[in-house]
Amino acid sequence: MYWNSPRTWSPFDELQSLQRDMNRLFGGYAAGTPMSRFPALNVWGNEENVVVTAELPGLDIQDIDMSIVNNQLTIKGEREAERPDKDATCHRSERGVGTFTRSVRLPFAVEDDQAVARYEDGVLTITLPRLERTKPKRIEIKTA
Repeated sequence: MYWNSPRTWSPFDELQSLQRDMNRLFGGYAAGTPMSRFPALNVWGNEENVVVTAELPGLDIQDIDMSIVNNQLTIKGEREAERPDKDATCHRSERGVGTFTRSVRLPFAVEDDQAVARYEDGVLTITLPRLERTKPKRIEIKTA
């Protein structure tokens, strides 16, 4: 029974549980489309570069468009519906199809004209050199 539980009841725990359930219920349908979280992105940064990887399985390089405006990287494209045979009936469809757009704010300013992009095994890897003025500078401490 719940009232015999050693854990005390908390309205905040109940609200967090409700929020998790609602996020799970509506996950992937933000902005009205299941493709809104496609492709999955990773963003990495160090003193020299920002590296963004995007999972784009089954796409041709011609179907992918990339741009950088105001320190924001945008990846756009379209994934066509697959149909193995003209008279095939779909019994389950979990892979999103249609157009997609993902934008991500970069962690610092980059030299966008020096961006390098590779597409291999369904993974797009974009390397963006960090703008020189945003790189960490070591400051020497002098004694009096």
